[in-house]
Amino acid sequence: MRSLGTLVAVSLLAATIGRSAAFFVATHPPAVRAAEGVWKGCRGQSQCRVVPRTRMQLGEGDESARLAAKEAFVAAALGGPKNGVGCTTDQRADIEAKLNALCSFNPTKEPAYALLRPPFPYFDGTYGLVYTNTSGGSSGKLGPFVLDVTQTFEGIRDIDQMGFSRRGIFSNGGSLGPLQTSLRARCEAKTESKLNIVFEEMSLSLFGVQVQNKKFDPNGKGTKGSWDLRYVDEDLKVIRTNAGNVLALQKVAPLGGESYMDKQKRLGSQPY
Repeated sequence: MRSLGTLVAVSLLAATIGRSAAFFVATHPPAVRAAEGVWKGCRGQSQCRVVPRTRMQLGEGDESARLAAKEAFVAAALGGPKNGVGCTTDQRADIEAKLNALCSFNPTKEPAYALLRPPFPYFDGTYGLVYTNTSGGSSGKLGPFVLDVTQTFEGIRDIDQMGFSRRGIFSNGGSLGPLQTSLRARCEAKTESKLNIVFEEMSLSLFGVQVQNKKFDPNGKGTKGSWDLRYVDEDLKVIRTNAGNVLALQKVAPLGGESYMDKQKRLGSQPY
């Protein structure tokens, strides 16, 4: 009976993710053209310029207000149902009012470029979902269960001649006991605040053993999307997807015990 229940859980999860092709970020847009790099205004290297420093200089009063708004939002999100799934109308209105107040204090200039700029202070490590306004697959909801949802930075591709990353690789994960899911994707700056997202591969594991793996057609339906980065600091990100879903993620202990950058330093590898 126990093994049958496990198989049913795996089947349900596979069906859920397979239909959406996006467990964590539920997006089904038409194909969008990827940006050419993290350079602003790039149409070839001769026309590129380096983006400016990304940390905005907030006044003392604004910084205090930002920290207060952040504390209020996180407390409201964590005080509600897990991941925001099952919020009452009043709960959701309160959480989102605090979320919107926080986003008005976004301290990071040009967050899409900042996210992909080494040494990746806004991307490296693992982030856990604390709130979303959707009850679809990106919320972690699976039948009567709500999974722990994480996003983990896995590295970079296509470094340009000036040492900037053109694409970041990350995985969106979900866990429920021995059941683990992973949806790998890449992201690339589209504008100062938007990223193009392409989902590449989905896998399911049970008791640490991979039981399913599926690679996505990069031009297939539902495999491309975009993020609007509404708020980014060193340990909190607020994302709005092209489907209108809002996701807030807070930094947690890195999966596997160390982040990508920490691992590269330990191994003596050149991380970028």
